[in-house]
Parts: sequence; C-alpha cells; structure tokens
Amino acid sequence: MDPLVRDALEVLLVIAVGGILWSAIGRLRRGEVSVVRCPSCGRAVSRAYERCGHCGAAMDQMDRPQ
Repeated sequence: MDPLVRDALEVLLVIAVGGILWSAIGRLRRGEVSVVRCPSCGRAVSRAYERCGHCGAAMDQMDRPQ
C-alpha cells in the first residue's frame, strides 16, 4: 500500500476515534449515561442478562431493554 494512502487512512481513523471520545465525554458530562444497578445488591450490572452476575438475583423486566 502506498505510504500516502496509509497515512491518510491513519489520520481518518484518529479523527474518527477522537470524535467517538468527544461524543462519549459530552454524554457523560450532560448526564445522559446512566448505570443500571441490581435491586438486591446495588452493584452495577449488565442489562443483557436476566440475573445479576454478582448475587444471582433476578432482574425485573423494566430494568432490561425490550
């Protein structure tokens, strides 16, 4: 691959990653990112699973995406 093409692709990747980070930091600062917590143990959990990975408690349907 031509070094000029490779360098251009590298610059585009750096710009893309920078934009993703800028957007994520902005969402964090505006409070648009929320943490889902287990109703039983209070620890942060993934919404993808039906049970808490820490204590095994069942998650309510309201806490999980539809």
